[in-house]
Amino acid sequence: MIADSTIPDEEKPCVVLTTHSMEECEALCSRIGIMAHGKLRCLGSAQHLKTKFGRGYQLEMKVRIPMIDDADCRQILSSIGRQKQGTTDAAIASQPDGIFFNFQECRSAFQSLTSDDSLSSQIAADNGQGGSILFRDASSLTGASLVQLAHFATSQLRVQRLDQFIMKKYPKAVLRERQDAKVRYEVSSEGLSIANIFETVEANKDGLGVAEYSVSQTSLEEIFNFHAAQAEALKPEHP
Repeated sequence: MIADSTIPDEEKPCVVLTTHSMEECEALCSRIGIMAHGKLRCLGSAQHLKTKFGRGYQLEMKVRIPMIDDADCRQILSSIGRQKQGTTDAAIASQPDGIFFNFQECRSAFQSLTSDDSLSSQIAADNGQGGSILFRDASSLTGASLVQLAHFATSQLRVQRLDQFIMKKYPKAVLRERQDAKVRYEVSSEGLSIANIFETVEANKDGLGVAEYSVSQTSLEEIFNFHAAQAEALKPEHP
């Protein structure tokens, strides 16, 4: 790279790199142009593109995996266990993995726990957040164990509590992705800095049961996909 300040700007050489790797662009390029359908859609530094086209901050959070000795998990285990007819407190305390619930008993126990169907409705064959496994076991001849129900309910309620907190703190936030106990929100950057979000999460992470979290700007990959999708939508249809 030539760094001689005596060379006029119009005579300074440049290198043009063509790539689909946004990570490569961000690491090597001082200016980045994004093309879609043969047209240059934007041009500028990585930070300029993020500031102009970014859709806020990406907040990723993961709640702790429930352990049987956790206070909330123990309370939920006891509450669900008492819904099983003929089950004693002694049995719940000493042999929770030996108490089983069929499908209907699972639904009834969850409805009693939450006073609505927010949990019971998740026991479904097409639920991708662990509900399909619970549906399979609850529908089997043996049924689902009390420990399994307690772990599932605790994890789901922790995520629900986290979601309620985020939506109350950032009303314009959008849940973009969820995988079991991990969620990703898009939080508006209007009047808000990354430092503000870090401060809020750090102050509340223990009470919310957050195991890990990260905050970042919209990535160049997401900006590239945005322009590609926009160009695709504007492309004229051929008969």
